[in-house]
Amino acid sequence: MTKSPSITESYVRDLATPQSFDRGSNYYHSRLVLGLVRRGNLITAEVEGSEYEPYRVQVTLGHDDLVVKTSCSCPYDWGGICKHIVATLLSIIYEPETIVEKPTLDTLMVDLTEDQLRTVILNTAEEGPEFTEVIERELNWLREQPATKAASSSTLVPVDIPAVRREIHKDFRQAGKGDPFRHGYYDEYAGLEVDPDEILQPHLEKVGALLDGGDVKTAVTLISAIVDAYVDGLDTLDEWIYEYNEDVFDEAGLIIGATLAEILLSLDLQPDEKTGWLTQIADWHKSLGDLAITKTAVEQGWAYPPLVAAMQGNITEKGAWEGHAPYYADELTQVRLRILARQGRTQEYVYLAEAEGQAGLAVNMIALTGDTDRAVAHAKDYFVNPHQTLTLAHILVEKGEPAAALNVAEHGLNLDQEMGKVELARWTRERATTTGNRPLALEAAQVAFANSYLLADYTAVQQLAGDEWQTIQPELLQKLQQCWSVAHKVDIYLHENMIAKAMQVLDEEDFFTDHDLRRVIEATRAKHPNWCIQKCKRKGEAIMDAGQSGAYDTAVSWLVTARDIYQQHGRQSEWAAYLDNLLDTHHRKYKLVPMLRNIRD
Repeated sequence: MTKSPSITESYVRDLATPQSFDRGSNYYHSRLVLGLVRRGNLITAEVEGSEYEPYRVQVTLGHDDLVVKTSCSCPYDWGGICKHIVATLLSIIYEPETIVEKPTLDTLMVDLTEDQLRTVILNTAEEGPEFTEVIERELNWLREQPATKAASSSTLVPVDIPAVRREIHKDFRQAGKGDPFRHGYYDEYAGLEVDPDEILQPHLEKVGALLDGGDVKTAVTLISAIVDAYVDGLDTLDEWIYEYNEDVFDEAGLIIGATLAEILLSLDLQPDEKTGWLTQIADWHKSLGDLAITKTAVEQGWAYPPLVAAMQGNITEKGAWEGHAPYYADELTQVRLRILARQGRTQEYVYLAEAEGQAGLAVNMIALTGDTDRAVAHAKDYFVNPHQTLTLAHILVEKGEPAAALNVAEHGLNLDQEMGKVELARWTRERATTTGNRPLALEAAQVAFANSYLLADYTAVQQLAGDEWQTIQPELLQKLQQCWSVAHKVDIYLHENMIAKAMQVLDEEDFFTDHDLRRVIEATRAKHPNWCIQKCKRKGEAIMDAGQSGAYDTAVSWLVTARDIYQQHGRQSEWAAYLDNLLDTHHRKYKLVPMLRNIRD
């Protein structure tokens, strides 16, 4: 039997907008997902939709069997995954036995001879000119491989320069091609958005891994390939797409510039090398925009007097700058600190972090050096948000100081800022439980719920409360009234079998997802059929009365639920009369009428 991936329904909901999740859930329940096939970590499927040809979906899983990448042939591009991908993921979760396991292409080709591979390639090219173009581009990149192989042969981090160029080229080819009708009407600007961070980040992360491993030479080769491919991609964009995204391209220039700065500051550049790099930076500047951070890094190096003074502990109000700090000062400081950390220059790291107002990083480094008491004292004096506290707590645990970690964490629970408080509270709850500190664990559990309103945090309090639950539960339910999320409220009310409260939420709120309504209907249909039937009718009738032909499948799915509840309670005649009335009302809607007739029984 096929192993089911680690994804869950709540995980899928986090990947999609509420609208896409609801539509995808309807597609799944309507059994529109066909041909699930898994090849290694790649799962493919076809999903029937509004077009004659089904949409093609691809889902790539990581080593932990969670989703790392998705794609669909539909034009959807409005935040999160589309409804077809949602339907596919739900099929993967609930019907893993329908997934057909097939060997990967690598496995299929392993025994082929050179002539056989050539035949496969030539036959593939005959499928269409687009295949020929892809093959030609691959061959061109492969011819460049010998020149880059030497740069990557000595590193433990695998680097495939042609693959990097291929990925960036592909991303730019798809850029600016979103759905102009995504708002429900034609918008000439909708779908033009480009996300440079999404294009660059996977490759820049590999640059960071190379630097962490001490392979600066390969990092230079890789960043040069990334920048060249990125610049080529910018040149291929239509002018109006570039202008529409000019601001985000400027931000991407700063990200690239900071990465370049980190690489060049990791090198011991000689004067002639500095000159060469400044020339290259000026050339890239024409296409990438502002690379001032890189230019400053090369010009200052590590001998810039204010920087030297700061790293020696001579801290002034100006920090590591002679005059007014530039807008990229924080980014350049982060670059320098990462390099100092790699080189083991911890005291210089602490001084520079303090000089540049990076209290969190300074305290973390103090903890890493083993000065626990000083780190804890500084944290209580200077930390302002729970996220900083949690980071330090992790470090202290790794250094073998669990008591100090909980001490810091307990302080963080009482900070005013909310950023990171849920994560800190959950961590504290688990650590305190493990160490037998039940009072702290219970306090942290309540803080986690008060900042998340999630069912998992609610049940965690319940498990820890013991005899105190009778007192604590009403307080939690009272706090739940402040929650804006219908889904969170429904989760808890259904968990507590507070059916009337769950129904009340959906009666009083104007905005909730189809998925939440379906959950409440499933929980109440046995005892409150009239309420459920009425909700289903309203959902279906709203779509039909508005003539939303593209959503008729959703309307019919609601009517099917209503039909099933009628039949569950032996009220088939009422259903038949209602359906006849619908057919009479909508008899002119040629697309809807056959769909209604098909659900009579």
